[in-house]
Amino acid sequence: MEPLWAELINSDWHDYLGQGRDEDRLASPAWLVEFLSKWDVPARQVASRATRLRLRKLRVLLSRLALELYGGKALSVSDLGELNGFLDRDSVVRQVQRHRDGYSLHHTSVKGGLNAVLSEIAASFADMLANGDPTRIRVCENPDCRWFIYDRSKNRSRRWCEGPTGCGNLIKVRRHRERRRTEAAAATTTPVRRDRTQGIG
Repeated sequence: MEPLWAELINSDWHDYLGQGRDEDRLASPAWLVEFLSKWDVPARQVASRATRLRLRKLRVLLSRLALELYGGKALSVSDLGELNGFLDRDSVVRQVQRHRDGYSLHHTSVKGGLNAVLSEIAASFADMLANGDPTRIRVCENPDCRWFIYDRSKNRSRRWCEGPTGCGNLIKVRRHRERRRTEAAAATTTPVRRDRTQGIG
C-alpha cells in the first residue's frame, strides 16, 4: 500500500490500460467517503465542494513537490513554507499509554475534521522527507498509469505500482504478446531455403 501522500496524489487517476480515460477521484463521493473515513469526517463535510477544493489544493502541492524530488531537485524554502502551511492546520496532543508488554504513543487531533486530514496527509509527506528517503520516490513506468510510488525494496528495484492496476503484470503480458507477434511475423517472412540437390538425377 502506498503512503498517505501518494494515495492523495494518485486520486488524479489515469487509465493504466491506455484507453484514454482519466478520473478525478476527489469528485467521487464514494471514494471520498472511503478515503476520509479513517478520520471520522462527517458525511456532510465529505460532500461539500469546499472539502474537494482544499484536498485538490494539497494534491497539486504534493504532486509538484514529489515531481521535484523525483527529478533530483531540492525543495525550496517557498516549497517548505507551503507544506508547513498545511501542517499548521491542526494541533496534536500526544499521550503515552501503558500496556502489558510496554508503552505506546498516541496522537490525538485537537481540531478534528478536514483540518486534521489535511495536516495528517501533509505530515506523511514531511515524515518521508525527514525520516525516509526522498530518492526512493518513483513514478510507475507504465506510461499510461504514472502513479507515484515509494520504493521500499532493498535493492531499489521497484518500477511498477502495486495498486488495483497491477501494472507490473500488465506490462509483462504486453511484452510477451509483442514478442509472440514479432516471432510470428519473422516466421512468415523468412524465405524457405531450397535443397540444392533437389532435381539432380
